[in-house]
Amino acid sequence: MFGGKSNNLLKMLRPERMTSTSIICVKKDVESVLEALSSFGEFQIEQTSQDNADVTDYNQSIQQVEESLVDVNGLINQLVHEKSSLLSIFKITEETKMQVTAENWQALLENTSQKIFTLKKETDNLNASLSSLQEKTSELNHVKDMLTRMNLMGADLAAMEELKLIYVAIASVPVKNFSGLETALSGLPIFINKCSLTKDATFVCLAASTKLQADIEKIMRTYHGEIFHIPKEYPHDINEALKQVNNKLKENADREDAVSASLIKLGNENKNNLVSWKETSENILALLNAEKKILQSGRLATIKGFVPQKKFNELCEKVNGMLDGKALVLTNEVAKNADPPTKISHSSFVRPFEELTRLYGLPHYDELDPTPFMAFSFPILFGLMFGDIGHGIILLVGGLAMFFLIKKNQAIRNVCWIMATCGLAAIVAGALYGEFFGKPVAVIFGSSFGPLWFDPFSPTTNVFNFLIFALCIGVAQILSGLVLEMANFAIKRNFVDAIFLSLPKIVFYICAVLLLVVYKLNIALWFSGPVLLLVIPFTLMVIAKPAFVAFSHLSFRSIETQGEEELASEAHEGSFGQSLFESGDLMTRLLSNTISYSRILALLMAHWALLLVTYTVANLIGFSSIVSLIISVIVIVGGNIFVIALEGLIVFIHTLRLHFYEWFSKFYQGTGTEFNPFKQKFEHTEVVLKPKEDTKQ
Repeated sequence: MFGGKSNNLLKMLRPERMTSTSIICVKKDVESVLEALSSFGEFQIEQTSQDNADVTDYNQSIQQVEESLVDVNGLINQLVHEKSSLLSIFKITEETKMQVTAENWQALLENTSQKIFTLKKETDNLNASLSSLQEKTSELNHVKDMLTRMNLMGADLAAMEELKLIYVAIASVPVKNFSGLETALSGLPIFINKCSLTKDATFVCLAASTKLQADIEKIMRTYHGEIFHIPKEYPHDINEALKQVNNKLKENADREDAVSASLIKLGNENKNNLVSWKETSENILALLNAEKKILQSGRLATIKGFVPQKKFNELCEKVNGMLDGKALVLTNEVAKNADPPTKISHSSFVRPFEELTRLYGLPHYDELDPTPFMAFSFPILFGLMFGDIGHGIILLVGGLAMFFLIKKNQAIRNVCWIMATCGLAAIVAGALYGEFFGKPVAVIFGSSFGPLWFDPFSPTTNVFNFLIFALCIGVAQILSGLVLEMANFAIKRNFVDAIFLSLPKIVFYICAVLLLVVYKLNIALWFSGPVLLLVIPFTLMVIAKPAFVAFSHLSFRSIETQGEEELASEAHEGSFGQSLFESGDLMTRLLSNTISYSRILALLMAHWALLLVTYTVANLIGFSSIVSLIISVIVIVGGNIFVIALEGLIVFIHTLRLHFYEWFSKFYQGTGTEFNPFKQKFEHTEVVLKPKEDTKQ
């Protein structure tokens, strides 16, 4: 009976067990098998060795699809301009599927690539026209600005052209270069008039002797000054020239609007097509990558991969059902150096907490998954640091409301669920503390209501007792981490580390806690005998494994034979010096990690202090008049909102830290590779493959 319960617990805490599987079929049925696997959706295809020629062919097709995906993504960015809104996460949009027909996947690839290329070419032509028009507009605006400044200065172009002995230059100079230009021209007999042209350019009018023309133009080029000459197509009357420039600007603007309208129209006409082409290209790419991994030799093809153990029979039925028994599904013995993918499955309550575990890393295939523990420990620690019935109700109601209202973003829904569970824990802790929106429950609901355990508002409350309680929570969680480390070693059948590393750690930590509880910090009393409670397990931590490695010359992984290089590596790992260093480091970390749980009290006190400041300020303002009443209410409401937002975020971060640093570091590596089954997803497209003979019929 107990064995069955322990096995069920182990199944809950370990990633799903995988079966290494091979599917053997004839080459012509490969696509049918892949269709069955895609429909099944629980088979991860593994890479097998292939002939270089086959790989090259697939690489060329894959490159073609990837180029099409780049093009279609670029087209979507250019042509599809849908307004995104935060409110969109609350809406469910019904997608319309486009039906696409082709003889086979290769024909579908060619057809899709051609459509994408045609639209890209049309879009590029319109963009080139738009760029040309915008460049022309920029030039016309420059001419307009120069003519406008000349007109304001009263310039006479006809008179300027008749001058023989005086050289007059009109130019634009970058603002950052004008002071340098002025300095360079200061030594010449020259007249300079300037005014602002644009925010980056200065309008300059120069007049000097014609003998200085070459020098002036050289200096202007040095400082990136552009000498302006009115274009030949314009009259030399400034007012007439300005009229023509304005007319051309209007014509250009109309043409720009027309091209932009064409681009918008093109986007509206192809919005659904682009989404469908992108989805089709992604699915073709997934298919090609899957086919590239398949071992094809002679007339047969072998598809190797992993499937969850509990799904193996269902896989056999699916493949045999779709291929009428023309494929063979076999189980393989998992190689010792194999690294199966990780798939974790939890109940609807625990599943959102996977979001937090994944921040640290996915559990390895042969590693316990901490998510079920975290689903309970995370809200509890959060609630203890954020204990308030009123604030907890807001988090609970707000989290649940957002969880059920949000339809699209699952990650945000998961965070809302976590927030709701933390709110529930805060309500329970608030009842233990007797706190409601920073006030004693007895003050609000009457003297018959009070704290169930710890009263933060009583002057006789011993805060030191709560500190001891917080440290006890730390001891319990850290000890559970050490036990889980031992369990991880046992699961991997690494009994040497389980016995000679983990067990002494557990005994050492328990003895250290007992020593502090019983003898406190009476060091003299420690050395009268009780210190042996620490010395013995610490000595075992240091010498047990090195002694085992030295005497047995065997791998601590129980491998019967091994290479010289691996043996040398393991001997180093089991060396006395390294063991001594790691044991000393562990002793320091256990102490610091345990003390770190005092933050439970620190953050709880910060929560009380912030609310105390809020109500103190409100009381100072008073409630005697309507104005003071309104201001006091605003202070109280605003202060509570501020505490919920700021303190809630800080408590969340510290709760995460207690789990990641103090707890995960004891047993969890998080180096798993996520289970990635082959599955084609068609949300916007319905693909119908009709071979030529079917089409004729």
